[in-house]
Amino acid sequence: MMTTLAFGQGRKSSSAIPKLEALGSDWMAVSSLRNFPSVTNFIGALQTTENLTGFQNLTFPPYAQGGSQPYSWEFGLNSPSLSDDKKEPGECALLVNGKSVTASYSRWLPYEVQRKTVIGNVALSSLIRLPFEQKGVLEKLVLHNKSSKNQRLTLSVKCHGQVRYYAPQSWRTWGNGRPMDANFTLLSPADLQAGDRKSFAIQDRTSQAVTGFSFVTVPDTFLIAGNKNEVQWNIVLAPGEKKVIEWACVIGDNAKAIGALADSWTRNFREEFDAAKMKWEERWQGSFVPGNNHFSGHFPTLITNDPKIRRVYYMGALTPLLLCRTNLPLSPRCFVTAGPQWANTLTYFWDAEMWANTWAMLEPKTMQEHLAKWLSMDIHRCYAVDDLSGGSAGPWYAANDWSIFRCVEAYLAVTGDSSFLRRRIGDQSVLEHLEALATFYETRPLTKDLPLGNYGGAENLLECSPSYIEGVPSLNAANVYMLRKTAEYFQQSGNSERAAILQAKAKKLLPFVMSLYAPEEGVWNALDTAGNKVPIRHCFDYIVIGQALENDLTGKIKKEMNHFVQSELLTKTWMRAMSLKDPAAAKSDRPDHGPMGSYDAWPPLTMDVMCRLGDFNRALTFLRATEEITHQGPWAQSHEFLGPDSHGYNPIVRTASRGGQDANEGCGGAFAEIIIRSFFGFRPDLSGDKPVLLSPHLSRGMEGTLKHVPWKNKLYTIVSDTKGVHMVAE
Repeated sequence: MMTTLAFGQGRKSSSAIPKLEALGSDWMAVSSLRNFPSVTNFIGALQTTENLTGFQNLTFPPYAQGGSQPYSWEFGLNSPSLSDDKKEPGECALLVNGKSVTASYSRWLPYEVQRKTVIGNVALSSLIRLPFEQKGVLEKLVLHNKSSKNQRLTLSVKCHGQVRYYAPQSWRTWGNGRPMDANFTLLSPADLQAGDRKSFAIQDRTSQAVTGFSFVTVPDTFLIAGNKNEVQWNIVLAPGEKKVIEWACVIGDNAKAIGALADSWTRNFREEFDAAKMKWEERWQGSFVPGNNHFSGHFPTLITNDPKIRRVYYMGALTPLLLCRTNLPLSPRCFVTAGPQWANTLTYFWDAEMWANTWAMLEPKTMQEHLAKWLSMDIHRCYAVDDLSGGSAGPWYAANDWSIFRCVEAYLAVTGDSSFLRRRIGDQSVLEHLEALATFYETRPLTKDLPLGNYGGAENLLECSPSYIEGVPSLNAANVYMLRKTAEYFQQSGNSERAAILQAKAKKLLPFVMSLYAPEEGVWNALDTAGNKVPIRHCFDYIVIGQALENDLTGKIKKEMNHFVQSELLTKTWMRAMSLKDPAAAKSDRPDHGPMGSYDAWPPLTMDVMCRLGDFNRALTFLRATEEITHQGPWAQSHEFLGPDSHGYNPIVRTASRGGQDANEGCGGAFAEIIIRSFFGFRPDLSGDKPVLLSPHLSRGMEGTLKHVPWKNKLYTIVSDTKGVHMVAE
């Protein structure tokens, strides 16, 4: 029986779905971290520092916290290039007896970061949460005297309150504004009217932003001086005694409202603190329930006895929720690409493509709204849309046409909403917009004699590689795919004449793309404007060409391409985006696209192509290997290689920060995407009367069930066993 659920009906969550607690990281030595853990709450986020209670990059657009340099091992206290007045371990940093307290260990959870250390005979631990969908911070500090003697401590917490409101238009950039000045003033207690709790607030002199602090455990001393504020407690701990200190920070634009809210949070601290976890858990569990009351769709539920595959899948599904924002004007459900340090309001077309089918399953309604917005923009003058102002951001990314095309294709394929192709956006239908994407390369010919497109310089492509420019094989292969797919859509719409024209264009372009292959090497060359072949050894060509031309590649080429990945890119638990043998490797040292690490979507998308090219066994081995990375925390923008074997097979792998890498990035959703699309083989298509499975009679080497897979308003179950994969309607 085929089942269709109306939005809002709701089934119960399955016990197969792990609790958020189970997805937390291991305890990580803080000295080993390269990018500090973050906490999100669906309207914003913050990032911790190495200080036991400090935080940085608090961002609730249009509000942003500043006050210190970005704090990490590269840019924080250990950086000799910073003057002493810049070496600030974050907002609400803890001092004991006048010395900043560095955490020894840290543990990430979606709703919380835990930190701990020991000073003498006193164990200290902290918990930091964001009240659910509210602009603020809740912190809890626990002290435990482990000795047989009294312990006397003077605790101090720095409360600077350097938060500023930035106009929506100013957020249209990767590096959003953060106040670095001292143009803040203390508000009087009368401005707050905060009841009998000890509270104070800081007003930004240049905007309406107000930051309030309120304490459950009333400090003994308030040292108040504008934006350099400190509160102190004089603590005496008896042998074995524990003491808890709790406080709240509130962000807003009205002093009296902030005072009232801060007072409420501190009076009801336990309830607010518990709700931050409980509501996060409810939203997470509900995202797998058909007909849930928040998302217009849902994630499929994976049931498997393989703990590594299970963890990788659910960590992939968690990633979009970490970056889901319910408070941005563009849409009720925006999935920003990064945060909390960079690009907090931007959705990048390129990054969205990497989990597009899963996006269409989880949130088809607002996905359509986003796609319509994108198609109304001049996408050849930007790389993202700003979900706060609605404007465009950044320079042109050459992958925009491919990315937006693939997102539209995913929406059509998963939902079956063929009417969207006929929708008018501006003076064109969506189908006509797709044709414009597929043929854009014709407006940028590489030379007058070649049909290949010219995709610009490094800033338009991988940014860090000086040789990955102009006539790149990846996006020219993508053009062949887009021409063919658009031809299919025209054929389905009854316009066989237009379909034939596009098929002819694809047929003409294909041999020029194939001529860029380097025989016996498994890699592809770029072509510059002078007609010279430029050697390239990068995963991006493997990924896009494997996706776009999988049926055009000979068995020999497929084998050679897979060998290149195995021999030059894969490491024990991760991969290099660029081979160390690439001629540009020495000049391309950035963690996401260079040879010393990888952007977090490249591993799953590489697995996708390994499956497409028939190498399921090695793809599965790679998938299981990456599970180790998830014990450090969530998928991020990139992971980099460290240690003595950084150029070898078994490097230390850590979440990267250098090169402007963020702690959270939506591309990690690609891990869930490829488990659905590749390992379970779900290949939805608008034209089919039933979903198609990739290589259904080929065993994946894994056993499991994927339940509630949505396709054209019906639900299916896909089973992987020793015989391959098969699907039944629910």
